[in-house]
Amino acid sequence: MKKVILLVVVVITSLYSQKKIAFEFDYASFRYNASERYLEVYYSVQQSSLNIQKGDSSYSVDAVINLSIVDSSTGKVFSEKKWKVKNSSTDSTELTTNLNLIGIVGLAIPPGKYLLTISATDETQEKQKAVLKDKLNLAQLVPDSLSLSDIQIASRIIPDSPHKESIFYKNTMEVIPAPTLLFGESLPVVYYYVELYNLLNYKTNFDIHTFLYNSNGAVVYSKKKKIVNRSESRVEVNTVNISKMPTGAYTLVLIVTDSTASKKTYSSKKFFVYNPTVADTSMPVAGNTDFMGSQFAILSNEECDMLFSKSKYIATRDQVEKFKKLSSIEGKREFLFKFWKDKDEVPETPENETFMKYFARVDYANQKFTAMKKEGWKTDRGRVYLIYGEPSEIERYPNQLDSKPYEIWQYHNLEGGVIFVFADLTGFSDYQLINSTMRGELRDDTWQRRIITN
Repeated sequence: MKKVILLVVVVITSLYSQKKIAFEFDYASFRYNASERYLEVYYSVQQSSLNIQKGDSSYSVDAVINLSIVDSSTGKVFSEKKWKVKNSSTDSTELTTNLNLIGIVGLAIPPGKYLLTISATDETQEKQKAVLKDKLNLAQLVPDSLSLSDIQIASRIIPDSPHKESIFYKNTMEVIPAPTLLFGESLPVVYYYVELYNLLNYKTNFDIHTFLYNSNGAVVYSKKKKIVNRSESRVEVNTVNISKMPTGAYTLVLIVTDSTASKKTYSSKKFFVYNPTVADTSMPVAGNTDFMGSQFAILSNEECDMLFSKSKYIATRDQVEKFKKLSSIEGKREFLFKFWKDKDEVPETPENETFMKYFARVDYANQKFTAMKKEGWKTDRGRVYLIYGEPSEIERYPNQLDSKPYEIWQYHNLEGGVIFVFADLTGFSDYQLINSTMRGELRDDTWQRRIITN
């Protein structure tokens, strides 16, 4: 495998620790053939985080990269690779600058679920090592169906590049990866590359909708472009200027539809912006009457499952069973969109107040009720708080001589007044519900016996 390294200046040095190897990676997959995807793994090692070696006539920094891909269903190693990354100079001070050594490795891989592990080790000090892991879910591209590849985020794309020998060269252009996925004052423009497949199977033209969401789910950038259907596949490249966007995580979403809007496909990618001089004036947005413009349209399969897990306290039994039967990510996204749209207390506004209020409770529960490595929303107190909200009164008894710690929550406005009693039965601050006068909740009028210690 040919290894070509590109040096890219990284200005934001405060984000990296010189005591550890500053190592990052990213990946994207594309169509390879009928039975395989082509996986590209992009990596970045900051040379100033490596130890300088002195040779006879020059100095160098050297790192050893190890890549392992394991099939999650069988536990078998699908691929293992090992190679060196090196930069040399006759002036040792040149190796102390904050340059990134960037490279790429690619391989054909069948669709499936994998665990990717990639590490960088300083060749002069084996204990100086950075190890990164991620779960890969490479879906099968449906034959003859409108499809998108993953989105590759890049620091630069050079069209009609003459550098055909570059490892970053593909489809007549040089696509320089951005493995750190970090943009800002030194990299104010996000480039992206994506491939579209099976276009000639449709007699219509297509629209590409580009959305950029901030961490609150608000659309901060949108664009629409028409594509004339002339080839089976095509490459789409474009840019987003983020110089005026505040620090935070952003999600780029591409949605391709045919002109009748009967066929659509999605692809999304998260990246990060560091703009310390730009003020954040955005407001949280959780409800949008248009599904394609909503935050639900960009959720991953795992995010859909997690979102509904946190939402099912207020779901009916039929809704829980219906969600369990959903197998496609599109079905889960649309289910969650409708689920929360139906609960919107003020549908006239763009915000979904119910959604915002509920997940503010999730955050509060995680802050206040987490115990024994159990997230707060999963605890009994968290569940009650999510369903019924803030209690009217709380009586706390944490240090009684003759009983285990317990709390009594009172809700004056529920069913004419109800209580919930929680007790720390294990001694690990995991307060369990042991009694309630609320209809449908656990009731035990002899609950005091369970907390007596003498």
